[in-house]
Amino acid sequence: MATRPDASPSDPILAAIDRAPRVQRLTPEQRAELEQDLADIATGRARLVAHERLPQALEELAREQDG
Repeated sequence: MATRPDASPSDPILAAIDRAPRVQRLTPEQRAELEQDLADIATGRARLVAHERLPQALEELAREQDG
């Protein structure tokens, strides 16, 4: 476990942070895709659906695309 100079040895929060997995940074392409998705959400172009309603929303989307 990496220790922080200002942390007490028994600080459970900092200990948990030290144990947390490290993630890779986004590639420029991934960052651009994320920023576009966030812009779509902010402007209302994205359709947000609760996960409980996903099957129903997919059926509705398929009907819309069929005609």
